[in-house]
Amino acid sequence: MVIVTGFLGAGKTTFLRELLPLLSDCARRPYVILNDFLNAEIDSATLKGVVDEVHAISAGCVCCESSDALNRTLHAIRNEPPPIVFIEANGTTDPYPLIELVTLLPRHFQRFGPVLQVNIINEKRWQKRLLPWDRSLERAQAATASHILTNRSSAASLKQQLRLRTDLSKINPHAERVLSIPDFAKVIRALSQSAIPQPELNLSAPIGHAHHHVATRIELPALREEDLIRWLVSFPAHILRIKGAVRLINSEHEACFFQRTDDELERPTILKGKMPETTLPCAVFIGIKLDSQAIQQSLKELLAAPPPSAGEVNFTPTRLPALLSHHKQKISE
Repeated sequence: MVIVTGFLGAGKTTFLRELLPLLSDCARRPYVILNDFLNAEIDSATLKGVVDEVHAISAGCVCCESSDALNRTLHAIRNEPPPIVFIEANGTTDPYPLIELVTLLPRHFQRFGPVLQVNIINEKRWQKRLLPWDRSLERAQAATASHILTNRSSAASLKQQLRLRTDLSKINPHAERVLSIPDFAKVIRALSQSAIPQPELNLSAPIGHAHHHVATRIELPALREEDLIRWLVSFPAHILRIKGAVRLINSEHEACFFQRTDDELERPTILKGKMPETTLPCAVFIGIKLDSQAIQQSLKELLAAPPPSAGEVNFTPTRLPALLSHHKQKISE
């Protein structure tokens, strides 16, 4: 069994999307369980072409609120052909209770074998989260990992790269640093062919997971790509992640999956393709004390705004400054 952790927007689904095709000749059948706020189907739909079986758990974290759903999903997995299970954990998952759940219950350990945890770290964003409990979660995910893979390294400053190496040497000096996704694919092949000793994971210091994050979802009409980007970049950074799927107007592609992280200097990611009929066009917002009405109003203003000039991305909904000040007030309370 492989647990994939990483803070919101670290690149966990992208990691799986690139890893799974490399396991097409693996001795065991990949099975993916994807957990995320409200609508895990958005990310799971992007994996449908690279793995035969994807199960989405659209609710709270599998470490607590959705632990029963995870148990049921693991129990329902067929033994033939022998599976190797990948659990992509919600970005705000506390890894301690999750690892305990899959290792301490004999029925899971006996069926799925040793547990590896690969932690995906956005090197540019390491420990730059707005809130202290976010930084604690990010460190906990790294501290319990058996393997660590960093990305966005070229975008990180030398100072930031040094800080990450120093921090990891202190909080988890025994983790194996994975240099590339093909290297980790070799680890998975070895896991599928022989028993690997279970990594020694430190479960003595749980961080006391509390759900400071909330999520809200809104349905989306068909949008022009340029309007979608203008809307996404208009939100303040305390909205940690926006992701979703939408049908595109005036595009050779029928739809796109999109996401935006809390890095204000990073443009939204747009992944164009066909949208499965079962996928509802929508946007999921993850943050603290979200104002759903303000978000809905910003969409209405976007649709009513005149078309942008060439290259223009600026768009400022009227209620978003109030949303940001509301957030700052809650943080100070």
